[in-house]
Amino acid sequence: MSNILVVDDMALCREPIAEALRRQGYEVACAEGGAEALAMMREHKPDLILLDLTMPHPDGLSVLVIMRRNPDLRDIPVVLLTDRAEKETVAKAAECGVQGYLLKANFSLDILLARVDACIGKAGAATVGASSQASSSLPRGAYDEWRSSIEKGQGASPAPTVATTQPTPTTNRSAAATLDEPTNDGVGTDTTINSLQDLAPIITKAELTKLVNDGLKLKPLAATIHNVMAVTGSASCCAADVAKAVANDQALCIRLLKLANSSAYSRGHPVDKIQTAVQRLGIEEIRKLVMTLGVLDQHVGSGSTRIDIRLFWEHSIACGLIAAAIARESQFKGIDDCFLWGTVHDVGRLILLDHIPNEYNQVCDVADELVLPLEAVEPKLLLLDHTEILKHALDHWQFPSDFSIPVVNHHEPAQCLKRLGPTHAQAAMIVALANRIAHALLLGCSGNETIYPLDDLVESLGVSVSVIEKIVATIPNETRDLKCTMLAHSNADSWPDFADGIRARLDTAIRPLCVSSEPSTDAITLFLDRVGEHDEAEPPNLGVIYLREAGDAAALFAEYENRETNANCGALPLIIVCRIGANKLGDAPWRARQHTVLKTPVPISLFLDLVRKALANAVEA
Repeated sequence: MSNILVVDDMALCREPIAEALRRQGYEVACAEGGAEALAMMREHKPDLILLDLTMPHPDGLSVLVIMRRNPDLRDIPVVLLTDRAEKETVAKAAECGVQGYLLKANFSLDILLARVDACIGKAGAATVGASSQASSSLPRGAYDEWRSSIEKGQGASPAPTVATTQPTPTTNRSAAATLDEPTNDGVGTDTTINSLQDLAPIITKAELTKLVNDGLKLKPLAATIHNVMAVTGSASCCAADVAKAVANDQALCIRLLKLANSSAYSRGHPVDKIQTAVQRLGIEEIRKLVMTLGVLDQHVGSGSTRIDIRLFWEHSIACGLIAAAIARESQFKGIDDCFLWGTVHDVGRLILLDHIPNEYNQVCDVADELVLPLEAVEPKLLLLDHTEILKHALDHWQFPSDFSIPVVNHHEPAQCLKRLGPTHAQAAMIVALANRIAHALLLGCSGNETIYPLDDLVESLGVSVSVIEKIVATIPNETRDLKCTMLAHSNADSWPDFADGIRARLDTAIRPLCVSSEPSTDAITLFLDRVGEHDEAEPPNLGVIYLREAGDAAALFAEYENRETNANCGALPLIIVCRIGANKLGDAPWRARQHTVLKTPVPISLFLDLVRKALANAVEA
């Protein structure tokens, strides 16, 4: 029989939990404080500890530190049972190693029992942040690998040649399944976190699905939204019926009219009546638009410390506008759906933050530590990624069955999207390209600070350079105008500028000299146009070349040297961004220059770090 120790100084919390566990067949002991708990676990080692953090001295964190330093106690799994959800508290606990966190205000008995069963059933379950040898913080992993892979150049210049190549995680679902993913539904046993391949699940699929299901049931869409869904679901529904269903919610009426007249939906003369808007857009489109607004309202109040909800929705709305613009120029029939697909494409992340905040904060922490995109870490730690969670939610909210296909595939590469068939493939590529352009233009942030290449999707869709240039020129202002319309409780005055935040993280203003085969479709150039300083009176202080194919290296470097000479700025520190590793570039023409090679996709934090170092080295030289 498994033995569980419940440690909490409040009998009101401690005793009901203990009794519930006993009824499930567990042997349960209780301790009222840290000192008593340590004495009990030394006398009889439990199989699991449920530990409160906010106890009199020693508190829960102190108990964890003592346990992880003791060879006889360090391997005992611990689940925190606490009313504290601050980021600092979670981070300190993660350094000591815990199996999970349960907030007293949010958990149910079913969730508690599921977590206990998972821990007891997997004695070697992955310990968050703990080493098998000693307590330590999560290692820097891939970031350190990149930093330690600096190679000395062989050229005449005394300055070193920096060749930094990064392992690019496969984000498509079929390939991700080969990366050491367990074949069962259980929690893994690997506790060493040095790279993507070392990650083990921290929650089972069954537990995650149950938590999300329960959360969606407890947080339904607003009554007006359900009323519109019911009315539009009738075969005899007409525009007047929809207008009547919406009429009771004046705020919703105003938002629908503004959207109907926005660039996403505008079709000629402005409309000033809901019934006219319904006639223009169609009943089915109004149904999906109202449902989307309901989803936005449901998540506007998210209290995440990891994702700024304002920047999240700015990114989503920008993605919707960009997708609609691409669809319009490509004469794609589903222009309206493209706007909605772009708007909801990352909502799965907010659902995860709402229903498993501790676990998803850990996903964010590990992604930061390994300097990897969130979508690469999600399926490793959660066994499901945010797109699969969104698919589940869209089905729950009764969106049309094929609505989710372009959304859940927006991280797939172009060659994989082509397998979806002509209609779905084009839609999915439009959403994927819109997402990447929004990232490059720094229009908000979905929590994923990464710059992705555009060229494969631009080429597959046949999008012209003029379309991208028009998007760059118009979408930022359109996003600014529309975001307050779509978000019922937003305040334009308090909206942060993500690009300003990125610039603030640099010690010195950057004035980049960028060269690529097609600057208008080069994500790095678009990114640097947003964060760089454009002062014609000052010379460039950083060189950047985007290289799509190795065969373009000589021509692009010759163009770069020519522009560098014309700028009369001397030999600048140089960053080469390419879609192939440095080891595949062969005898690169810039080998005699101080340079860094980065492989796409490029984490913004890594890029900024290398820029700071390059500029600092240039000043010292």
